[in-house]
Amino acid sequence: MTAVSADMAPTYHDFSWLGLPTRQIEGIYAPNQAVKAPVIGAYVLLALARLKARGVRPVSFAELFCADGFYAMFARRFGADSAIGFDNDRDGHLAAARQIRDRLDLAAVDFECSDIEAIDPARRFSIVANVGGLYHVDDPEAVLIQSYAIAEHFLIVQNVVSLADESADYFCRPAPGLSWGNRFSRQSFDALIDRLGWRVVLRDFDVLSGNPRPEDRGCVFYLIEKT
Repeated sequence: MTAVSADMAPTYHDFSWLGLPTRQIEGIYAPNQAVKAPVIGAYVLLALARLKARGVRPVSFAELFCADGFYAMFARRFGADSAIGFDNDRDGHLAAARQIRDRLDLAAVDFECSDIEAIDPARRFSIVANVGGLYHVDDPEAVLIQSYAIAEHFLIVQNVVSLADESADYFCRPAPGLSWGNRFSRQSFDALIDRLGWRVVLRDFDVLSGNPRPEDRGCVFYLIEKT
């Protein structure tokens, strides 16, 4: 494993899984990655394995709200023929994504600075991962439907949900205490996924230990297969 690079600024994710330990931004990032990465990583690997077993070639992967592109690079390293990350770069993580990609010598990994809503609806990817920012947008259902439309075979969804309300119809926009984004409860987001009628292969739940407020601590995961 490559030693931690002292000349790199702290990163959103720690890239140790890919052989490049990075200094992580202090605060919520490390504990929340410890919750999210094992589930999302497992979903990515399962989707890749199923497509490879079916003889699907090439396999492309898109990460929405990618920040520093951790899952795009993870997918490429473990079997995707190409990967791309989309992010509006409001927090400036795409420069680190490109730097890490180059240090890992990962070909066929690209990044685009774009709002998710602005992605060409005609584009298609074998696997789409919407795992970092659905709770940031004004119309999460529309972005969710858009994500499903551009996925050819699998859609992976991760979302932050409130633990402060268990109502099946709970939806708050903007998110509680904020001037932006939205918040579902675990129950209401489950209800939305079920109402959309998609084939859910796996669904999981955990608590984001890095987030202090109950409104920000729930974390739901879905592996959805298109039929």
